[in-house]
Amino acid sequence: MRIKSTELPREILENVLNPDPLEGEDIIIENGAGETIGVIIQPKAYDFLLRKFEELEDENDDALDEKYDPNSPSLDDLMGD
Repeated sequence: MRIKSTELPREILENVLNPDPLEGEDIIIENGAGETIGVIIQPKAYDFLLRKFEELEDENDDALDEKYDPNSPSLDDLMGD
């Protein structure tokens, strides 16, 4: 989902553009019971998270990558006569 900056309340937009260094770089949205229902993160944090996810995906892909085994049966062997 994408929204225009003009659609955000001024206070939230200010916190997104100029995060408080003591509060961190995210904005946690809570309901009346104090439960987290959403989070807004800054672009740099978003890019960082995407890079970390890509690194984890690459590690998982590498772990699943089967190495060549010359003793493995060929496709012809598996298909039989």
